[in-house]
Parts: sequence; structure tokens; C-alpha cells
Amino acid sequence: MGSVASLRGFFPREIYALFVVRLVVSAGSFVNPFLAMMLTMKLGYSQAAAGAFMSAVSVVSAAGLLAGGKLGDSLGRRPVLGGLQVLTAAAFAVCAVLGFVPAAPFVIAFGLGALSGTWPVMNAVVADCAPPERRKEAFALLYWGNNIGFSIGPLAAGFLFSMAPRLLFVGNALALSVAAAVVFRFVRETNPLLSAPSGAPGAEETAREAAEEPGPGTGRTSASDRAAKPAGGTLRILAADPVLLVFASLAALTAFVYNQHTFALPLYLKDMFGPEAGPPAFGAAMAVNGLTVVVCTALVTAVSRRWPALLAAAAGSVFYLLGFGAYAAAAGLVPILACTFAWTIGEILGATNNNVFIAERSPASHRGRINSAVSFCYILGNALAPLVSGPAMEALGSRAIWRPIGLLAGVGALGLAALYAWDRSLGPARATP
Repeated sequence: MGSVASLRGFFPREIYALFVVRLVVSAGSFVNPFLAMMLTMKLGYSQAAAGAFMSAVSVVSAAGLLAGGKLGDSLGRRPVLGGLQVLTAAAFAVCAVLGFVPAAPFVIAFGLGALSGTWPVMNAVVADCAPPERRKEAFALLYWGNNIGFSIGPLAAGFLFSMAPRLLFVGNALALSVAAAVVFRFVRETNPLLSAPSGAPGAEETAREAAEEPGPGTGRTSASDRAAKPAGGTLRILAADPVLLVFASLAALTAFVYNQHTFALPLYLKDMFGPEAGPPAFGAAMAVNGLTVVVCTALVTAVSRRWPALLAAAAGSVFYLLGFGAYAAAAGLVPILACTFAWTIGEILGATNNNVFIAERSPASHRGRINSAVSFCYILGNALAPLVSGPAMEALGSRAIWRPIGLLAGVGALGLAALYAWDRSLGPARATP
């Protein structure tokens, strides 16, 4: 595979295609960021009802993740990835026709659930075709494209929401259609158990080798160990790999901390700066977040390139501690922006290393399902964030919440560091170097 990558550039063609897909999808992500405003301003939901509905959307998204990972492993990455994007585009097109009617939120929820199913499939494609020594850079490239798109999309969506809100659905549907076209045109089937024609010379050997593929660059998993895992299914793989199981639990904790920037932070800034200046302050913080990702991802990835994935993720949680925890002492916009910069560095470290670790622990035959299982835990943390933080902020005040959030980030950092030490103690047949 390395020779193929060298002929086509630093990465195989599929990685560059997925970079374009992530950029286009995020640049056209008009519906999801404005869902709360749609519910409250266009459909008359109360804030409590909107919050409950958005938590339900998280549950639907979790189901989509699990289904997408399973389908990608069994039916193929390419048809499932492109097909789910087309399905989501169709759902948003229906909403464009219906307008803001009572049924629209449920069609949106269906579309977002289908879209969630694409993420583990894309991660599996990267794990399938990126050279093992370049997987971290491959995930970083997709993450970079995702954030370039998000630095564009919300600005355009803000104007559309005020001037022609139905065009939010149209624009999102068009972006997904373009992304699906890129997938079908430039992404080959990468599932090693499906890409070799049945009955072709060496097909059985290819499938067997793929199922036994060791974690890239880890030197920790023997071929016989990998061969035994796929037959047991996803749950048995997780049960047989307690390190991966604990990592999934810590992913939920990390997501709980990280998702405070979408719920607790805007409310905190509204309380700090007032209802008029609060939203612009939040917009400035999100601009710093997006700009930091675009400018610093390559640098952070280069610095952490040789770090073990678990230790890099632990460092990311330390930056969450510094950023989110320091919001409690921030007094003014500049400190708020500095805190945002800090936790964004943590976001980069997590985004570029978590998927690498999952790829290292997953047999090729189950990569999509393992990705979706861990992502399910991440979405669980996302869903719990507003449900827990909302009552806490009402009871304690919006400033008081940040010290406990920082403490949880510190617990996550210690947990990931301890997990790395435990993994190492299991010996060279299991441990990540």
C-alpha cells in the first residue's frame, strides 16, 4: 500500500477525496448548527422542549453511528458512505418543500441520524487505505478540511436564516449531493474483505490477511490474536480488549467536557456580557476556535507525530482542563478568547489521535463497527452535557460550572495516561509503544 501512496502523492487518492468531502459537507452544514434556533424561533418550541428534542436527536444520531458502522463493514464503505449522504440530502430536500411545519423536525432528525452513519465509515476508509505510518496525518488532514468548511458555513447560514430560511435545507442538500458524487467518483471500495473479487486468485488470502492485520506501528498484536477476534463480533472484540473498552468510556467523559462549548459557553457569555453583547462574544470565541484549528492543526500534528496516541489524547485533556477550567476566572473578552485557544489545542490533539488509536486496536473486518461503538460513547457524552449542565447552571450560576468541568477534564487526562501505562504493562503483544 505504501508504494501505491508514493505513486499518487503523500496519501492515496481516497484520502484527498475524503478531504474534499469533509470540506464540502461542513461548508454546507446549515441545518444542524441552527437547529435550536429553528425549533424555538420558527416552530415555537420552548427552550426546554428544544433541549429535549436535541437530546433525542443525539440518540437518533447514536443509532445512525452504529448502523453506519455495521453497514460499512458488511455492504462496503463506498456504497454506504455515498448512499447515506444521498439519503440525508433527500430528507433535507423534503424539508425545503414542506417548510417549517410540525413534521419537519422529525424529518431533520432522520436526516441527521443518517448523516451520523457516515462518520465511522469515513474513519474506516482512512484506516483501510492510509499507510500505517501516515494515519495520524491522514486523520489530521480530514479534520483540517472539516474545520475549513465550518469556518465558512455558519457565516453563510446566518444570513440565510434571517433572509430565506428554507434555503438552509436547499444548500445543505446540495452540499451533500456534491459530496456523494465525489465519493462515488473518487473513492474505491476499501474494505479488504469486500474489495477482492470473490473467487479471484488470492482473494481468500487477502481477506484472511486483512482480518489478521496488526495495529499499525504498534507491534503489539500477533496475527493469531487478530485472526481470533473477527469471528466473535463487535461486543466480543470490545470485551476481549479492556483497554479499548476503557478508552470508549473516557471518550464519553471527554465529549461531556468538550460539548460545553455548544451549550454552557453561550449562556455563560450571555450572562457575562449581557443579551446584546453576549452573542457577538460567543461568535468571536467560535471564530478563534475555527481559526486556531485551520492554522495550528499542521503544527500540532507535526509536534505530536511521534507521541503515542493515548498520551497525545491525554495531553489534549490537559488543554481542556486549562481552557474550560480557566473560564471560571476569565474577566473580559481577551481572557475568554485565550481560554478558547487553549481548549482548541486540546481539540486538535484529541481529533488527530483518538481515531488513530481506534484504528490500531481494530481488526480490518470490524473497523467501521468499532469506530461506531466508540463514537456512540462520544455522542452519549454530548447528549448528557446539556441535560446535566442546564440544571447545574440554574442552581449554581453559569460561572460556577467551569471549575467542575475543568476537574472532569483533569480526571480524563489522568485516566488516559493511566490507560497508556496499563496498556504498556500488558506486554509487547498488547501494548501500544
